[in-house]
Amino acid sequence: SPSPANLAAFNTANEVSGSLRYPVLQPVLPYISSIIPQSLACDLLDLYFASASSAHVVPQSPYVLGYLFRKASFLHPTRPRVCSPALLASMLWVAAQTSDAPFLTSPPSARGRVCQKLLEVTIGLLRPLIHGPAPGEASPHYPSNMVINGVALGGFGVSMDQLGARKSATGAVDDVATYIHLAVVISASEYKAASLRWWSAAWSLARELKLGRELPPNPSQPRVDEREDVDMDLKTTLDGSATATAGHISEEEREERRRIWWFLYAMDRHLALCYNRPLALLDKECEGLLQPMNDDIWHAGDFANAGYRPAGPTYECSGHSMFGYFLPLMTILGEIVDLQHARHHPRFGMLMRNSSEWDRQVAEITRHLEVYGQSLRDFEARHTSAMALGNDGETAGVDGRNLDHVSPSGNSTSTTGSRMNESVMQTKVVVAYGTHIMHVLHILLTGKWDPISLLDDNDMWISSESFVSAMGHAVSAAEAAADILEYDPDLSYMPFFFGIYLLQGSFLLLLTADKLQGNASPSVVKACETIVRAHEACVVTLNTEYQVCLFFLDLTL
Repeated sequence: SPSPANLAAFNTANEVSGSLRYPVLQPVLPYISSIIPQSLACDLLDLYFASASSAHVVPQSPYVLGYLFRKASFLHPTRPRVCSPALLASMLWVAAQTSDAPFLTSPPSARGRVCQKLLEVTIGLLRPLIHGPAPGEASPHYPSNMVINGVALGGFGVSMDQLGARKSATGAVDDVATYIHLAVVISASEYKAASLRWWSAAWSLARELKLGRELPPNPSQPRVDEREDVDMDLKTTLDGSATATAGHISEEEREERRRIWWFLYAMDRHLALCYNRPLALLDKECEGLLQPMNDDIWHAGDFANAGYRPAGPTYECSGHSMFGYFLPLMTILGEIVDLQHARHHPRFGMLMRNSSEWDRQVAEITRHLEVYGQSLRDFEARHTSAMALGNDGETAGVDGRNLDHVSPSGNSTSTTGSRMNESVMQTKVVVAYGTHIMHVLHILLTGKWDPISLLDDNDMWISSESFVSAMGHAVSAAEAAADILEYDPDLSYMPFFFGIYLLQGSFLLLLTADKLQGNASPSVVKACETIVRAHEACVVTLNTEYQVCLFFLDLTL
C-alpha cells in the first residue's frame, strides 16, 4: 500500500485543491487520514450508494442489502446529514470490500490491510454495547492481531450475558446501522457464526430505541421545506450522533427508523432459517409501524407523495426493493419458523400436531403465500405492460427527476425507452426471485427441514400426499431458478440471501434423484440440472457454506 508520505501528499493535494467533496465525512477524517486519501473516501461513499440500475434504485454492492439512508442527504454539498463517525467509517469499510480503486488493488494485499484498519477505526469509534468503554473513557486500542481477514475477533470475546447486564446502555440509530454493516460483512465471511453477536446487539438496541413503533406526531407548527426541517432539527452531540431538538422529528428520520427496523425484522427471519433459531423480533412489536416508502420516491425525497402504506407486517409484494418483494416473504417465513418450533416443542408439539389447530395454522400460512403469489402476478402485470410503463406513476416519477441518485458514474442516464426496458427486465428478475422463494416457503411449510431425516425417509413420507405437493413446489422452484439464470445469469441481484433458499428448494430433488436413480421423470432431471447450474453461479458470486451439500446433488447426477 502507499507509504505514509504518499498518503499525506494525497490529502494535502485535496486540501489545497478545494475542499472535501462530501462534507459529511468531516467528522471521520481525523481517524482515517492516515489510512486512505480523502478522494478515495469520497469515492467509497459514492460506491456505497451506487445503483446497478438506472430504472430503479438497486444497490450495486453485494454488502448493501437495502438502503437505510438517502444518498442525497449524505452527499449534500453544503448541508449533509449529521452522522456519527463510526457510521461513516463502517460505510467506507463496506464499500472498500469490493472497490476497484487502484489504492486498494495494487498490490493485491492492500485491500486487506486497508479494510483491517478501517474496521479497527469503526470499532474504536463505536460505542458497542458488548465491548465499548463507558462514556468519558478513552476509546480502546485494538492491536492488529485482534483482526483477522477483516473481522475483529477480539470484539466478539464478550458473552451476551454482559450485554444483558448493561441495562442502562444508550445508543442511537446510527449505532444500530453500524452494527448492521459489521454484521452483514461478517455474515458473508468464514466467520459467519460470529456475526450473530453483532445481529443480536442490533436487535437489542433497536428494541431499546423502540424502532418498531411510530413516533408521536410533531407539535403543531407551520409547514417548512423538508430539507430545512432536517437542518433546523438536527444538532451534533458530543459523540457526533444526530438527535432531534425541540421535540420535532423530520419525516426523513421517521423513515430511517422504519427502514432499520424492517431490515432487522427481515434479517431476523432469514437467520432463523439459516441457524434454526427462534425469532428475536415479534410481529406484535411492530403491528403499528408503517411499511417503508418506495425506494425511488424515498431517494428523491418526495415525502409528500409517499402514497398509502399499510401498518404492520404485510404479505403483498409492493416494489422492486428488498422492502417491496423480500420483506413480505420474510413475514411469512417468520410464521413458518414459529410453527416449526411449536411442532418440535418437547411438551406441546405432539398435542399440536394431533389437533385441528395444526391444520388451521398450515391453511392460514398457505393462504398468506397465495396472497403473495397473487400480488406478485399483479406486480408483474402492472410493471411490464407497455401501457402501464407509459402511465406508471412510479416510473414516470423517477424519469422526471434528477437521476444522479441511481447513476454510479455520475453520467446522464440513457433514453426513457431504454430505462423502460431496464425496468421491465428488473421486474422480471424480482418476479423470478420472489416466485422461487415463495415455492421454497411452501416446501418448508409442509416438508421436512432435516436433510438427513429426509434422505433416510424412515416414516415413508415420500409416499404421502404432502410429499407430492411439496415435490410439485420443488419443480416449480427449479423452473423459477431457470428464469433467474436467464434474467440474472451471475445471480448478482440478491447473492447474500439466495443461497439458503436455493439449498432448501433442492433437498426434495436430491431425495428423488437418490431414490429413483435413473427412473426419475424428465421434469425432475431438468430441475436437478437447473439447481446445479444455479448453485455453481451462486458460489462464484458470493460463496456460502450453506450450499456445500449441493455438490452431492452434482455427483448424484
